Amino acid sequence: MKIEGKSVNMPDNYLDPVTYVPGHAHGNAGHKDCEQGVLIRKTDDEEAVFVLYCKSRTVQRTNPDELIWG
Repeated sequence: MKIEGKSVNMPDNYLDPVTYVPGHAHGNAGHKDCEQGVLIRKTDDEEAVFVLYCKSRTVQRTNPDELIWG
């Protein structure tokens, strides 16, 4: 599994900052619907990650294709 071409390796990437960029934002990380968070873990099948989002204070399963580092 990769985010922006960089492999996600737990526990090395535990609590690394990421930003959720929804498809309708067309890659614009400054879009109002983007949200910052930190990586918590990967799913067992390695198809998604769990992110603790700062603003909503929730943990959500997220497609890594919708994330950028930082």
